[in-house]
Amino acid sequence: MRLAVLDEPDTWTRRAPAEDVAPRAAGRTTPASERVASTWQAQIDRYLAGWAEADPIKIIAATAPGYRLDDPFVGLFTRWSLPQYFDALQARLAASGPLVPRDLAFVLHGPMDHSSSRLGLKFWREAPRLGLTGVATIQAGERGVIAETTAYDLNLASDLLRRV
Repeated sequence: MRLAVLDEPDTWTRRAPAEDVAPRAAGRTTPASERVASTWQAQIDRYLAGWAEADPIKIIAATAPGYRLDDPFVGLFTRWSLPQYFDALQARLAASGPLVPRDLAFVLHGPMDHSSSRLGLKFWREAPRLGLTGVATIQAGERGVIAETTAYDLNLASDLLRRV
């Protein structure tokens, strides 16, 4: 008696997602260090895209378990409380007038030249519609962004955010 499950290994073998499989060229495989580098860099790209769209779901998808966002004017947020960050940010800036979700988008430029380790990448961080500018230090791992710590330039917008 032959078991059907043995004839169709696809149905019971766990396969890696296509993006995690290293491409093979001329019988060579990509070194593990290059695969890890491309993985965390792709996660950073997704993370930056999420901030540019002010989309907490996209940001969460690019984060690792244990992720934390430390914003000195708004608070400390985890992967699962990140949507509350946008609510708190909007509430604090409501005195400046009505805001729409795209107003809360942050553009991160970089990484800056002197940040070479994935455990301390520095980016210029700005919310152009709000006038907030500053620096973000991002730590990335194989499973996504681990942490982000922000620091703001002192200007009228950051003063408004800090007061509440």
